[in-house]
Amino acid sequence: MNTIRCIALVAALTTLAGCAPRSYQEEPQFGDAVRENRTVQTVNPKGIPPAGPVALDGTSARATVDRYIGTFISPPPPTNAFSIGVGSAGSAPMTVPAALGTSPY
Repeated sequence: MNTIRCIALVAALTTLAGCAPRSYQEEPQFGDAVRENRTVQTVNPKGIPPAGPVALDGTSARATVDRYIGTFISPPPPTNAFSIGVGSAGSAPMTVPAALGTSPY
């Protein structure tokens, strides 16, 4: 009987702890950095469209459409994700002028 009273007491105290007022107060500046970054990174904050249409000349537009359609006719070969940024067979290694002693500084 003593065990049942102990379990009932723990259950009652746990239930009452959920009713306790929280002591956390949100700071007045909470989230200001996020709101400021979002405002700075918005391209057109007022949402007004540009003054006129952005146009290409005929030659550039034709080349763009032909290149777009050509990707469906003969798609580029798939690339290996593990080789991105590693270099290719015909590329020369980067040189640092200061390390070679040819730096003007």
